[in-house]
Amino acid sequence: MATSRKNLAGDRGDSAVDLAAKELREIALGCDDGAFLGSEDELVARLGVSKPTLRQATARVAQEHLVTVRRGVGGGYFARRPGSLTVSRMAAVYLRTRNATYVELTETTPMFYAELARLAAGNRDPAMIARLREFAERDDSTFDEMTFQGYADFMRREREFISFLACMAGNKVLELMVAITSDFSANAPRNDERMLRRLDNMAPYRVLRARFARAIANGDGDIAELLSRRCTDLMCEWMREGFQDREFQADEMR
Repeated sequence: MATSRKNLAGDRGDSAVDLAAKELREIALGCDDGAFLGSEDELVARLGVSKPTLRQATARVAQEHLVTVRRGVGGGYFARRPGSLTVSRMAAVYLRTRNATYVELTETTPMFYAELARLAAGNRDPAMIARLREFAERDDSTFDEMTFQGYADFMRREREFISFLACMAGNKVLELMVAITSDFSANAPRNDERMLRRLDNMAPYRVLRARFARAIANGDGDIAELLSRRCTDLMCEWMREGFQDREFQADEMR
């Protein structure tokens, strides 16, 4: 195995570490999150590499959040699945180098929500439709209570709602895009007092969100898309005021 690996590395210009990282990545991707991949000695034998090579390869794959190593009794190499924050941090670095601002983020939000509305409205799964109606009822039932404690709580509820719509829409690429924008919004530096300085700001939004949820539950894609734009127009108005011209910071993504 070692000889064939060496020849292949020479033909392609890949190093032994490159090839080991590729194999380890494929092994991890073929397993469930948290699955045991083997001990160091077992993976050295399986991949036909030295321990230093395996460790270098592991460092690469671990940066992709596909593998984690646990030391001590019961330790070894385990499969892992990256979350949206992994991608969001890298995207934040990229956008920071381009001097992008959070205000620019608000300009992309409407198109994502509109597509979510269209796709989700076509999903007629009874359990998901029932969940949507629960979202709408929750907005109605707490309308007079105004239980929000600030921006963090507001975003937690909003992210729960949008994450569910993304799942309902059934498009993994769109689901990732929505998750990234939600991560950005939740972790962005902001002025909470400006953004939510009046509790009555919440009233029109919650009315719209309840109507938005019911339109999707009813399978009315056109109305759902229209209401999604009204929701994002209102939210973007708050975000522009709260974020102003702040740039992306990767170390704020947590």
